[in-house]
Amino acid sequence: MRPSHQIDSRLLAVWTTAVCVFIVAPLFFIVAVSLTPSNFISLPRDGLSLRWYAQLLRHPVFLEAGLNSLLLAFEAAATALVLGVLAALAVVRHRFPLRETVRIAVTAPLFVPMVMSGLAVLIFFSSVGWGSQPFRLYAAHCALTLPYVMRVMTASLTGFDMNQELAARNLGASPLRAFLLVTLPQLGPGLLAGGVFAFIVSFDNVGLSIFLTGARYKTLPVELFSYVANETDPMAAALSVVMIVLSIAVVLVVERVVGLQKLLRV
Repeated sequence: MRPSHQIDSRLLAVWTTAVCVFIVAPLFFIVAVSLTPSNFISLPRDGLSLRWYAQLLRHPVFLEAGLNSLLLAFEAAATALVLGVLAALAVVRHRFPLRETVRIAVTAPLFVPMVMSGLAVLIFFSSVGWGSQPFRLYAAHCALTLPYVMRVMTASLTGFDMNQELAARNLGASPLRAFLLVTLPQLGPGLLAGGVFAFIVSFDNVGLSIFLTGARYKTLPVELFSYVANETDPMAAALSVVMIVLSIAVVLVVERVVGLQKLLRV
């Protein structure tokens, strides 16, 4: 390796390390603050304490909002998987006049600011007289997570060998049966990756959800946002750590079941 290439490699390694530290360092401070015994946000100078984690269990608002977020994320991810697979099949396997329009429409939530999306959904449901907070959040989160699923499934279907499905159909299987028994099982890593992306995006969303929640129904990130705006104790840091641990647990389950390297090749 030439000296210039060695220097470039070292600079790249230094830059990559700096970026990783910049991203991860705040998380360590949040963990430290969550372990402080003080009644205000500070680093634990007088020892470590789990009092703020215990306080979470005595805060029913957080528990209720957490259950709402988990259920909403599962519902949105499941719906996005079904719609994303269907949309990817239409875009990859068929040529029709509105093909690009469908692709743009499905991926539009990625490019529209969440503030505008939240206001648009709120205005639409208000104009039609539908005041159900859980349903409008569900509809908004489905639209938000659908692009992630479609992109992953489009990549999976593009690399799939259609000859396997054609062979099954030549042996007498119907198109639906060939897809369910031959194609769908081989799309498992893509389905899991899309589902994980959709779940995490829905569970952690604030910008869209804050316009659609209300006094009767709140998600955990919105409840956390409201709590931080009015309180200064470290319980918000403890709740943030719980959410971080949940996200890491999802990634570890994916690594255990499928393997991240396989997902990265999707």
